[in-house]
Amino acid sequence: MSEFELIDKRREPSGLLRIKYGSGIDDPLPFILTVTPSYVAHADAKMLPPTHREIQDYAERHAEELKAIAKNARDRGFNAYVLE
Repeated sequence: MSEFELIDKRREPSGLLRIKYGSGIDDPLPFILTVTPSYVAHADAKMLPPTHREIQDYAERHAEELKAIAKNARDRGFNAYVLE
């Protein structure tokens, strides 16, 4: 098992998408990357607010990029990071 893998992804009613990375489902200190609707709208040059489906699609299309952002933030000492 990898030391840094996707272990959960949750969409909130507010439109936020929280992506959890760690060494496994029982990781005691997972890293949480929060993707905001405004981040997705800016990245995809769309009008605000993007739909839940558009946010989910963005996360799927950019999974490796988001993982790299999360890993970089973790390596800098953070245990959570928000993309706004």
